[in-house]
Amino acid sequence: MILQLFSLSFLAGIASAINLKVSSTGGNASSPLTYGLMFEDINHSGDGGIYAELINNRAFQGSREFPSTLEPWVPVGNAVFTLQNTSILLSSALPTSINVAPGPLSSNAKIGLLNPGWWGIDVKPQKYTGSFWALGSYKGYFTVKLQSNITDDVFASVDIPSSSQPGKWVEHTFELEPNLAASNINNTFVIEFDPGSGAVNFNLI
Repeated sequence: MILQLFSLSFLAGIASAINLKVSSTGGNASSPLTYGLMFEDINHSGDGGIYAELINNRAFQGSREFPSTLEPWVPVGNAVFTLQNTSILLSSALPTSINVAPGPLSSNAKIGLLNPGWWGIDVKPQKYTGSFWALGSYKGYFTVKLQSNITDDVFASVDIPSSSQPGKWVEHTFELEPNLAASNINNTFVIEFDPGSGAVNFNLI
């Protein structure tokens, strides 16, 4: 035991005596053959991580290897989803949008789209700012909400008058500020609208 205590105190003495000096000049030359970038996107460490985005798959982007997808968006109400490359693009980099249309069963209930985020959304009493682009002739109100995915609790909600114009993409901005924090992260982001005016295309949410 005495030898062990002596060894620990000896090591502690060595550790406290080490000084490091870092120079801003000099150093070893890098090999001219070393170049490139390595980024391993494990567990959404890019989107939702380094890029702290709360919305999962906000612009329906894809590639030859990984085509555009509706995942993880979920229809609200009687909504029917379709991925579309409309003749009017939001931009050349964002050609694909989601078309949200009322389903075949007639209903006066609102329709829309729901996003669960990256393993949920941690709702806190703070300001959440965002926007979405809409294409269509809708003239009612869009309702944007942060709500529980387990209960009917709505932590923040705002009605946005539509500025949509036929044949033109229009941005709609919003702010949500919950009064209370959610008890867990199993929460979702929702956009709803009145189905009476027909379908609306959304992009870059």
